[in-house]
Amino acid sequence: MPDDRLIAVKNRAAARFLTIPGVTAVGLGGRERGGQPTGEVVLKVFVARKRPPEELTPGETLPLQFEGVGVDVSEMPEATLEVATVDAEVVPPPQPGSPLTSDNDTDDTTYRPLRGGARVQVALNGSGQGTLGCLLKDTADANKIYALTNYHVVVAATGGATPVANTTRLGQPTDDDGPTKCCSDIIGTFVAGGRDTTRDAALIQLDPGAEWLAEITEIGPVAGTHTVTLAEATPLTYQVRKRGARTRLTGGIVESINTTDTTAGITRHNVIVVKPNPNAAVPAGRPLYFSDHGDSGSAVVNSANEVVALHFAGSTAGKIHKGLELPIADIISQFQTVDHLSVAVAMATQNGVVNKVPGAKPVAAPRELAPSLTGALPPYTAALARVGTDLNTSTAGRHLRSLWLDHHEEILELVNHRRRVTIAWHRGGGPAMTQRLIRMAADPTLAMPATVNGEPPMRRVEHIHAVFHANASPELRLALDRALAALPDPATLTYDQVLAALAAR
Repeated sequence: MPDDRLIAVKNRAAARFLTIPGVTAVGLGGRERGGQPTGEVVLKVFVARKRPPEELTPGETLPLQFEGVGVDVSEMPEATLEVATVDAEVVPPPQPGSPLTSDNDTDDTTYRPLRGGARVQVALNGSGQGTLGCLLKDTADANKIYALTNYHVVVAATGGATPVANTTRLGQPTDDDGPTKCCSDIIGTFVAGGRDTTRDAALIQLDPGAEWLAEITEIGPVAGTHTVTLAEATPLTYQVRKRGARTRLTGGIVESINTTDTTAGITRHNVIVVKPNPNAAVPAGRPLYFSDHGDSGSAVVNSANEVVALHFAGSTAGKIHKGLELPIADIISQFQTVDHLSVAVAMATQNGVVNKVPGAKPVAAPRELAPSLTGALPPYTAALARVGTDLNTSTAGRHLRSLWLDHHEEILELVNHRRRVTIAWHRGGGPAMTQRLIRMAADPTLAMPATVNGEPPMRRVEHIHAVFHANASPELRLALDRALAALPDPATLTYDQVLAALAAR
């Protein structure tokens, strides 16, 4: 039977079978008997739990075939979206493919250059965390590069706040922002996307100057896209992989395509169901996962590293957690027809080819600080938490702490949108000095240099203060003056010596 006729039969079967209690989804795939594929094309009918015939009423019994197509039953309860909650709990990493810890155990690595498989978070109150699937190019404008993830990842997990196109920002690995461009996690701005009967996808346009790789971490260069066919899915041997921020690199086989499924209130007819592969790293008796909360937005690729789908949801049946995916071709088509954006998955033929979004170049770090700013930056959130705690131990430190806590919104507005302030902040070495302070908090041997661009760092601070002061509100001016009066001369001081000088003021 031709594929289009099979899909029509599946649609009619779904309309009938989904009225039966316990039936959760209906798709097309291969029959499995005794744990082995037979190669026969069948209607894959998913149920919350397989029950023996004696437990079923006449109205709950599925037929052996429907309109001449065999029926094969597989377990899969109703699926849930797989965005992760955010909390302050510190937990150890999980075993590969098995969520042995809490929801917030996601990969917190800062990936620069950006690439797929990394954790992302939208800058909305109540936001959760998901995964950057892969990078896309705008085929009509070479200056535009996008990160792809799920739309539900850029909607607040609690409170329901929705993103505003060309306004709402997104970060990697978190939504942490700050007046220093060296330390901000923000990577770009939400520009398009939605949750509808075809897709659950969002585009984040990367900021000018952002560096990126057409790769997925642990997988490698992206080779293009591919649409999984029924002929490929029927043998139950079509291998796919995904790299999510939660369960990292996992693999599975396509169990069903063109699946009719309702997840989080939206019915779609194009869902791909993936069953996880056996995993020797998962202890016996533990659940086997293709995905989990935090993996939403992962790109699903085949053995040729072609993107076939975007992961958005999962379902656990016993000790098997299946993934639900949306075809990449459908997602790209929706961006074109709904959002009027012509996009294509960015590709590469070898590892490590760094690309850069055209636009403004970052200001060079002062020569005295540049050598010490290479290498990995200490975890930003943890470092700031320590600095905040330490500043709170002295009166002078509390003045510095209050400057940020009480006025950070205005400070960010001035740095990001008031040209005179932006120039003074960067040319004055503000980002580099702030990053040096964060590194000093993590390394007691580091000290602030005697000069910054040939001048004492205090003189640089005073110049930055003067420009902020001239553009600030009256309330911020008072706070700036208090902070400047409290700040000791940091030249040649280590972090502990800075704290001691604050305590002595």
